[in-house]
Parts: sequence; C-alpha cells; structure tokens
Amino acid sequence: MLSLKRSLFFIGAWLLTLQAFTQAPPIGNWRLHHSYTSALQIAQGDKMYTATKEAIFSVNNTGVFEYFNKLTGLSEASITTIQWDHETAQLVVAHDNNNIDVIKEGLVKNIYDLVRTSSIKKINSIYCDKGMAYVATNIGVVVINLLKYEIKESWILGPNGNTIEVFSITKDSNFWYAATSTGIYKSALSSTNLADAKSWSIFYGAGMLAPIKKISTAPTGLIIEKNDSLILIQAASTTLLFYKPSEQIISWQFNEQKLTIGTSHVQTKKAFIYHSTIVNPNLLVFEQAGVLIHPSACVFSNGNIWIGDSISGLIKLDPTTKTFTSIVPSGPAGQITTALEATSSNIIAASSTKPGLFVLENGKWLNQKQNGLDTLIGVQSIAISKFDNSVWLTTAQKGVGQWHNNKLQIFNPQNSSLKGAANNTCFTGGVAVDTKGNSWVSNLGTTISLHVRQPDGKWTGFTNPFGVTDAGALAIDDASQIWCATKNANGLLVYNAGKSLTSSADDTWKQYKAGAGLGNLPSNQLNCIAKDKNGFIWIGTDKGIGIIQCAENVFTPSSCEAVLPVVQQDRFAGLLFKDETVQTIAVDGADRKWVGTKNGVWLISATGEKVIYRFSVSNSPLPGNDISKISIDPLTGEVFIATNNGLCSFRSTATEPVSTQEKVLVFPNPVPPGYSGSIAIRGLTNNALVKITNLYGALVYQTRALGGQAVWDGKNNNGVKVASGVYLVICRDDSGLEKIATKITIVQAR
Repeated sequence: MLSLKRSLFFIGAWLLTLQAFTQAPPIGNWRLHHSYTSALQIAQGDKMYTATKEAIFSVNNTGVFEYFNKLTGLSEASITTIQWDHETAQLVVAHDNNNIDVIKEGLVKNIYDLVRTSSIKKINSIYCDKGMAYVATNIGVVVINLLKYEIKESWILGPNGNTIEVFSITKDSNFWYAATSTGIYKSALSSTNLADAKSWSIFYGAGMLAPIKKISTAPTGLIIEKNDSLILIQAASTTLLFYKPSEQIISWQFNEQKLTIGTSHVQTKKAFIYHSTIVNPNLLVFEQAGVLIHPSACVFSNGNIWIGDSISGLIKLDPTTKTFTSIVPSGPAGQITTALEATSSNIIAASSTKPGLFVLENGKWLNQKQNGLDTLIGVQSIAISKFDNSVWLTTAQKGVGQWHNNKLQIFNPQNSSLKGAANNTCFTGGVAVDTKGNSWVSNLGTTISLHVRQPDGKWTGFTNPFGVTDAGALAIDDASQIWCATKNANGLLVYNAGKSLTSSADDTWKQYKAGAGLGNLPSNQLNCIAKDKNGFIWIGTDKGIGIIQCAENVFTPSSCEAVLPVVQQDRFAGLLFKDETVQTIAVDGADRKWVGTKNGVWLISATGEKVIYRFSVSNSPLPGNDISKISIDPLTGEVFIATNNGLCSFRSTATEPVSTQEKVLVFPNPVPPGYSGSIAIRGLTNNALVKITNLYGALVYQTRALGGQAVWDGKNNNGVKVASGVYLVICRDDSGLEKIATKITIVQAR
C-alpha cells in the first residue's frame, strides 16, 4: 500500500504540473469565469453572501471565498433574489424561471415545483421565518417548507379569491403584511387558513395608482417604500421617514435597529448611502464618485454596512470612519460578448459596457484600466498581432485601439484613414492581423469599408464598389485576401489588394449573396466568419453554415460558390445548422469546428459531416444557451465560450500541433492514485502516431494526435486499467521517424 507521505508527494507533483498547464482543467472538465462586480443582492447568514445574475459567492470573517454556480450545484445561471433563513441556516435562491435552489453547508438542493406552475411568471422577493420561505409572486404567496424542501401551500390575497401580485411580505408579533399591486394587505398570525383570501383585508393604500414594492416591520410600526419615499405607518399616525427630491431609492434595509438606504441621483447618477436610526434616517454616511454607481443592496451587520453595487461588487463600509473595503473575487470585470481572444499565454477579453481589458493569466483574472484603458468602452472585437504581440480592439464609438508595450493608442478619423459619423463617433467592427504585420479594420457607416495600418504606421482605406456600409467581422485567407461579413443582410465581401497595398488601381472585389449564381450563401444575414486549416472559409448565418472551399480561386473565371454541407446525426442527414442562427465559429488544433448558436454549442468534425459534442444548459455547466463568441487556447486546447449568462471554458482533446516533437509534455504526470480522467500528451506534430509501451517495449495502447495532443484513458487496448509503473510514450511523425518522446509514471492504488 502506498504510504501517506508518498501519496502527498505525488499529489504535490501533480499540482505543480497543473500550474505548468496554465491552470487549465483536466480534459473533459469545465471552468466558469463569472464576473462578480455586478452585485444583484446580498444576504447575511453564517457568511456574507453576494449574488450576481449568474452566480453567488460568500466570504467569511477571514476573507475566504466560496462559490456557487452551475458547476458547483446551482440549477440555473439566472438569479433574481436570495434570502437567508436563520432557523435552518440555509440560503434560498430564486431564478428567473421560478426554479428554487437551497444552499446549506456548501451543498445545493433543488425545488423545481414552481417551474411547473404555469400561472407563476415572476418571483419578486423571499421572506424567511422559522424554517419557511414565503415567496412573493405575481399571483400571491407560495410557502416552502425548508426542512422538507417542498411546497406547503399558496396564499391568494385578492378580494373574492382574485389573484393580485405580491411584491414583499413580512410580519410583526400580531399580523402578516403583504405589499401588493393594489395596496398593503394584512392577516392575523392567529389565522388558521391564510390560503383563504377572506383571511386578508386591505390595510393601507386602497385605490393607489402606484404599487408598494417593499415593506419591513420595525418596533414602532411598518416601514413602506412608496414611490421614492420611505414612510412609517403607526397605529395613530403616518410619518415621512426619508425623501430626497433629486434621488431615487435603489435599496434599503431595516435591521439591528438601524435603517440603511442606498440611493442614486437622478441626473448625475452619483450614489449615496444613508444610515441611522428611524428617528434620523437622513444621516449621510458615504458618497464617493466612482466607488458606487448603483447600490442594489445594503445590509447593516456587526457594526459595518455591506453594500452590493452594480459596478464594484461587494463593499464593506465602516460608518464611523467612512472607510470602505472592496471584496470581489477574481473574475472579469464585466460581461464578455464578442471581445474575446485566446493566446498560448493568456486570455484577453473586454466588455461592451465596462472599460478596460480583462486578462486571464496563470489562473487569475487581471482587470487592467491603466494608461488610457479606462476610457476604452464598447469594445467589439479583439485581435492579437503575432508580428509585435500588440492587441487591437475595435470599438462602437472611438475607432480602433492598439495596446502595445503597456500603452494605448487610439486611431480615429483625426489620425488615420478611418471615417466617422456626423456626431464625431467612429464605429469599427472586425479586426485581423496578417502575416506581414498589417492590421486590417472594418469601418461601419461608410463605403470605405476596409482600412489597413502597415507596420510603418501608414493607414490606407479601400472603398467597396457595392455601396455596402455595414462591414463587420474579418478573416484573412492563405493568399492574404480579406473576407468581410456584413451586418445588415448585405452578404459577404472579398477583397484582394493586388501587388500594391497602397494603390487602388489593381484592387479587386467580390460580393457573395444567397442563391445559386450569386455565391450560394445560405442567407444574406451573416454573423461570423472563420478560416480553417485547409484554407476554407466558413460563414455563419441566420440559416446555417456555408463553406468557400476555393478561396484561392475566388477571382478566377471559374465558379467559386459556397458549399452547403450536409451533416449526419443519428439516422438523419440534413443541411448543417439549417434552422440555427450561427453566431460564432472557432477552429481547433485538429481542424474541428466549434460552433456557437442561440441554442448552445456544437463541436463538429473537420469536414462538418459529424456532430461530436452538443452542449446546452440542460446537459452541461454551460451558463447560457445564447453563444456570442468562442475562442480556443492553442496550447492547452481549452475552449472559451462567451454566453448571455457569463463566460465559461471546456478543456477539449485537441491542441495546435508543433513542427517538431522536441518538448512533449504529459498531464498529469505522475498520474496520482484514484485518478480516472484522461491523460494528455501534448507537444506533438499534427496527427502523430502515439504508442504507449511498457519498459520492455510491449505495446499497451496506440492512438493518433488530435492536432498536437493525444489522449489516453490509462487503459490498455482491452479496456483494462494498466498496473502501476513507468510507461514509454513513443511518437512517429509524418516523416516516419519514431522515437521515445517522454515517460509516464502510473501510481499504484489507481
């Protein structure tokens, strides 16, 4: 039996190997890269819990984070509200499809019943008390038993049993109170049938035009939020607690005998935090531009104010010293859509709504806003120049940016050939860098659709002859021709610069459209474009995929039209993605295509004839089905997928091949006890033959590389796990040269 000391040694070596693989997960595993800066709600329980739309994180008193998402057990990535139940020490989580998750001690249990209830369209809030969760919905209140994880009953509050929307519910020592679309209703705690509408009567606000959205009990009465005011309702009087004519109440909470209020100025959008007793709730505690923008939640706990903000995540504020601490786990600083590019050393991304670059490096996200990056908003696409490692970023208003040597340079109509609109905006769409270091940019709103910046800094613009003004995504083929997808059903443009890059005299253009003889595209509405390893151009449209298999002959007299591939799935065959809106295509190291649509992700074979994987929210940790961008790490084969509910990644089996097999790496190596995943052999030439043998040369297993990586499950050719020991990896490249590339150590007790 393996000793504990030796087991720890092997595990430690395995972790070091993992770090060498840039923190990528094992083959077949997922990672979720959620942004935690847009806090939706917070809840104080055994820890402080913060919810974003896609995920939840908690932090304890020592600053240790714990994460809850689809990978760790949540049923959805569409959170609407959370609430803590002190009786059962559980966090109740509601999603926008009415699914309910309950978290206790790191484990998640699901209550699916409300999803099946078609009359419930929306969960507005949750109130927890003594092991019960009272869920306010569009038709009334649903009561959930948090010990049995089941629905106990439903309360219909409206007169004559009619349903009315309930926004918030609470209670004091004598009554239940429900804030509804028609006023506040109450019922005695002693009532034996709260499910009967006759048990409820109007208490406040009958005939009001505006609904009351939130209520909370206090020792001296009931606090209600009415329009942009907080009002204290008592038995004999009604008192205005808080009102600021130029400020909108975003969130408020009464607990520990204190009232905490977060507001936003209507014109300036500046945020404010007020905190005091009910006697003096107008005491301003905190205002600082850039720190808060939309305080979506605030809680007073143990002498500190905890704030959930839509731009800064979780903030702990000391109301006495007015000092704050930002508490945000590693993650991109905003929602990633199409601005995503993977390299062999890091992942670079940006948001269309938040400034800066987001860089994943050594397993951690770095959010860079220095040296001008804080002004870069509305990024549309990213390209990395292999010529000088500069990062090119197109934008919705400012032209195109070049990030190089830690400096940002913006190119616009004032310092380049780019053209802008009358309001001084300059919309650039696609960007690509050719093998000579020329950076190509598409320009919207003008027929000068393409622009190039040469390495010497010279800019040149090129006018398309078709009157097209909506140039979008770009691809460069093996003949250095530029392929441009348009945005508004104008098909596909192809441009050849001829012998002179700066002269238009020898320029040639072609336009592809739907229909035989016009280019044979599946549709004129293009969304994406990609070049594969055969030099074929793959075009994604709202009606599937078309492939140009004759890119080098596109301007010859012979016909060069798109091919509409047929895919075989199960017993049926049909046009590839005929009924799908294809939004992104990425090519992996084995020339297979990763295709993102509005209905998930597909991996198809190199020729498009076979579906290898299909991922959706129902069969994987994919947080959303609407896929906007896919990019692949060439070194590890990790596939990064931008969805409508956040960024995720999947470690695939293919990597980019190398020219010579000089540095073959194995992961994990040594293979630790109990490991049952795939063993990756990386650094191979394309389609290399790989043999696994014992030290005596007897063949154990044989396979071929997918691109530059082979995968072994640790079993012999008969499907039996191999014994512990050292195994040789023998590789043969296209030249027929066979050599021992590396060794694999298998630890016993597997």
